[in-house]
Amino acid sequence: MISSISNWLTNRRIVWIAAAIAFFGFTGPGLFGLSPPQFFHTHDPVTEQAKTADLPSGQMIAPVIDPNGAPPDPSLVIEASPKSGVDVAARDAPDQSVLAKAPKTLKGPNTSHIELESAKLVPALEPILVPRDFPPHIPDSHLALSGTAQKDSFIKIVLPLILASNEEITKRREAIKRAFDNGHRATLEKWAQLYKIDVTDQDSNALMTRLLERVDTVPVALALAQAAVESGWGTSRFAIQGNALFGQWAWRDYAGIRPLDASNDRAVVRSFGSLLGSVRAYMHNLNTHSHYQEFRQARSELRRHPKADDANILVKYLDRYAEIGQAYVNKLEVLIQSNDFGRFALAYLS
Repeated sequence: MISSISNWLTNRRIVWIAAAIAFFGFTGPGLFGLSPPQFFHTHDPVTEQAKTADLPSGQMIAPVIDPNGAPPDPSLVIEASPKSGVDVAARDAPDQSVLAKAPKTLKGPNTSHIELESAKLVPALEPILVPRDFPPHIPDSHLALSGTAQKDSFIKIVLPLILASNEEITKRREAIKRAFDNGHRATLEKWAQLYKIDVTDQDSNALMTRLLERVDTVPVALALAQAAVESGWGTSRFAIQGNALFGQWAWRDYAGIRPLDASNDRAVVRSFGSLLGSVRAYMHNLNTHSHYQEFRQARSELRRHPKADDANILVKYLDRYAEIGQAYVNKLEVLIQSNDFGRFALAYLS
């Protein structure tokens, strides 16, 4: 009996039996309507939602737009603030690479159209993978650092927040286009209310054009430079006590922290519940305030005719962001160049 079984189990039959077992092991669950093996599971970080309480300590989930295209309740939106008056001296020494380079074939879902097109003109520019970590506050460990180490730490803290905020804006653009394609005028008008656009005497096509000019991403290099200047690389008391990275004004005492040398007795630097809230408010400010209309027009033009140095082009329209005007623009230009912030143009969240 044993001899006959041994003769039947030739090497060839053993191979076929093993292959059959492996086939049914992998495909069997699908045949019976079960879930595939866990190691085949795909993860979509752009559309997946999670409760903040379920995340590990020190992380927050970025807002996700309703897939049906409905805009957020305008009453809950962060109010755009006027220009900043906070001018903290920036350190301009070049920093080192702090994040891992990804394969050149990868493109991040939250990278702006302008930056993707511009990157084609700069062969050395590579995608950079950024961990999806959103610290709610400036950690004490950051304040214990100095020089290049502190600048590297600041980029690790702020870069994911910028990418998450741009990711949210990209989703809003998609929702606006869907609303237009589906003929949902009421939805377009809600978006217009959120972005402070008068809908009077505007057909849907004109309204969508105006919306897409406002609902757009901010170049990563520009946002990083402004955050560094306005927060002193994350060391100002406004950043530490109020999570304020961009020095936006507010006009009610309870809304922020009073500067020691403010030119207006009523002005305070607006505080936020988290660093992410500060970044979102900064982008909403650039996308809605009348001071930055030329900035938005130039950005829209760049979408049609992308340039490799979009951040350096758009920074020229931010002279009204701070009281020192053109000197502020000059400072941002130096900071972008000396720290090579342009290398983060294709950065994307993991």
